[in-house]
Amino acid sequence: MTISVSRWLLCLTAIQILVVSDASWAQTKRVALVIGNSSYQHTYHLENPVNDASEMAAVLKRFGFVVHRHTDLDKSSTDAAIKEFASSLVGADTGIFFYAGHGLQVAGQNYLVPIDAKLTTSTALDFEMTRLDFVQRIMEREVRTNIIFLDACRDNPLARNLARSMGTRSIGVGRGLAAVESGLGTLISFSTQPGNVALDGIGRNSPFVSALVKHIGNSQEDLNSILIAVRNDVISETQNRQVPWEHSALTARFFFGSEPGSNAQRSRPSEEKGHSGGIEHARRDYELATRIGTKHALEAFLAAHPNGLYSDLARAELAKLTLLPTDQKDKATSAKNPSPQKEQEVRKGSQSAQFDFCLRSCKAEWTARASCQGAHCSQMADQACRAALRASGGNCQRYTGGR
Repeated sequence: MTISVSRWLLCLTAIQILVVSDASWAQTKRVALVIGNSSYQHTYHLENPVNDASEMAAVLKRFGFVVHRHTDLDKSSTDAAIKEFASSLVGADTGIFFYAGHGLQVAGQNYLVPIDAKLTTSTALDFEMTRLDFVQRIMEREVRTNIIFLDACRDNPLARNLARSMGTRSIGVGRGLAAVESGLGTLISFSTQPGNVALDGIGRNSPFVSALVKHIGNSQEDLNSILIAVRNDVISETQNRQVPWEHSALTARFFFGSEPGSNAQRSRPSEEKGHSGGIEHARRDYELATRIGTKHALEAFLAAHPNGLYSDLARAELAKLTLLPTDQKDKATSAKNPSPQKEQEVRKGSQSAQFDFCLRSCKAEWTARASCQGAHCSQMADQACRAALRASGGNCQRYTGGR
């Protein structure tokens, strides 16, 4: 028995319409500005902010936000993005500002650092950086509920340039970001405590954003509960070196999705609460697929995880690879895998995890094609897929599964 593709797509469309039409937030205007700065011109490159911005934008879109996502902004582009954001906030019910990149504090004021900042003169404060309170004032002037996420407390060599240029006033250049108070109806979330430096992490995302995206996408709790879970994850991940911190003057509980008990909440995608192990399971598979960085790896991921946040991200990555000319595809692949030797090392290092990932992909396709379920079906799928994968040398793109 074969499932009709058209009927399958029709069912998915009906589910999506039901979820959106029943969600309470579908009737509100939600706007977000998401910025990730990685490619700094006068200091070292940050690996994660662009990835952090991409995943944060994706999860916010799932919850009805109109997202203005920007990466690697210089000062003029930053000003333009904030101006566009200000216009979009008019008439909005909720505003979110997310920033990942370099930031610093001077005399108790927090500044966000565009990629072209040099900070070699004392006038750099006024002309090369963006004050956080400027963005905050714009948001609080237009919107009643505002949320600011800052992963901008990384160790910043540019702060030393600024300290030298300020001479005797350099005592005002502090470590990390300064504690600030939020206005009425605003919550400000920092990736670490005031005056501390956040870690960039060794994975695709920073510890803070990795936990934040996971809990926003998977939790049914309100924002305050989500941030407690994020804090605990980051503390564990960084072995107590980084403690996320926030200041809140929210006047009501804020839910990214529907409040507990609503029909929309009960209709959440299977990736988040189904047999596949949840969004954390999908995140690990997604990181493996993007580390391999090929079209076939992303297609295998989508076969195992057809719905959810990381599926949307995988489709976006796949679309970029599909649209690139052949020579640019080769460059993109070599950028992720600088040499065949390095790719071989990555594959060897994750051979077991890759085989498990391919096996799950094969079993998902096998059971879908066979239209069966239960322990007996799972056992048959496992046997068939293990045999197919061994025959193909564990190569995802060559398994035959239930075909």
